[in-house]
Amino acid sequence: MTIVSTNQLIVRRANLPILAGNDLEIAAGERVGICGGNGTGKTTLLRVLARLEPVPPGMVTSNCASGDITLVHQHPWLFRGDVLGNIEYGLAARQINRSTRRRIAGEWLERLGISQLAERQVEGLSGGERRRVALARALAIAPRLLLLDEPLAEIDDAGITLIREVLEQLENTTVLITSPVDLPEGFVQRTIWLATPQTTSTAD
Repeated sequence: MTIVSTNQLIVRRANLPILAGNDLEIAAGERVGICGGNGTGKTTLLRVLARLEPVPPGMVTSNCASGDITLVHQHPWLFRGDVLGNIEYGLAARQINRSTRRRIAGEWLERLGISQLAERQVEGLSGGERRRVALARALAIAPRLLLLDEPLAEIDDAGITLIREVLEQLENTTVLITSPVDLPEGFVQRTIWLATPQTTSTAD
């Protein structure tokens, strides 16, 4: 089943295209890498798929509800407080009881190799630690469509291995990954390359 597709997608800023000419069709359960140089609109595409960037009707078709889509930003924002509370946040918003929240959060801390950070305040985390905490927070709510912007930046080799193992086990989640560099072999099932949008002297 196709979980999301685009048709003649174009996004403009100041009447200039920043993302254009990309027709995508992504099936449920796929791990797809979105690659391209600076200015090709990789992050914009993720924002469109996350429904954070408005586009005209008909350009994007999605078979999942907004609440089933999660975007982990390139520079993830964490709530003040400790790591465990951050990972529990989405579960609490869904009115999951406290004991279940703790169990689920603990499982993702362990799977991503950051159990030792559970009681740490987020202000003292490194960039790589913040990324793994944000990923754990996203995975805890089991999104059907998980969008990751530069998920491997500032992550060491051991962390990359853990993240890869986790993503490979997500049977029901489509993962879109952007990166300016080559992804590790086998990290995604296929790669889509974005080209720089062509600009002209007219509004078209």
